[in-house]
Amino acid sequence: MQSSEERLLMEQIRNGDEKAFERFFNEHWHLLFTFARKLLKSYDDAQDVVQLVCISIWERRAQLNIEGPLQAYLLQAVRFQSLKRLKEIMSKPENLDFVRENYLPAFNAIWDKLDQTDFYRELDARLGHLPPKTREIFLLSRRHHFSIAEIAGKLNLSEKTIRNQLHIALKELRHHIALAIIFSDILS
Repeated sequence: MQSSEERLLMEQIRNGDEKAFERFFNEHWHLLFTFARKLLKSYDDAQDVVQLVCISIWERRAQLNIEGPLQAYLLQAVRFQSLKRLKEIMSKPENLDFVRENYLPAFNAIWDKLDQTDFYRELDARLGHLPPKTREIFLLSRRHHFSIAEIAGKLNLSEKTIRNQLHIALKELRHHIALAIIFSDILS
């Protein structure tokens, strides 16, 4: 339930009051940015996501009808936009090192917690659809924590091949990985 102050502020925003929107933006910016930064591990991406959410609210202000607490709505909107951004980041081969360093450690910790859950079984089933060599490389990296160089040596392949195969696996699994990272706060 929104407070009467929040309802008044949202009514002013619906009516196109730019000062009210500026006050709204300033009141919520820090919380939303901190939340997005925690999820995305990137200052610039977090800033972009929060700006997208705020711009969307301003653009849809006339139709916007938020029933519950404003903060919960905003955090959900940031979570949704962060999920979209994570999927974008993980789909680009040039981000592989960033993803490995910043997202996969959190994913590994979550994976360990999820051992017998439906999510784990679904992810495991998705792994079954990967080509055998790609699956083996991914599992050596994630479950056994081998470095790219160690995997290349063990499988007698080049590091470039290992990177390419990891990219293929990440691209296939990015939705599941992003969901796990986004919802990790529920599990911790």
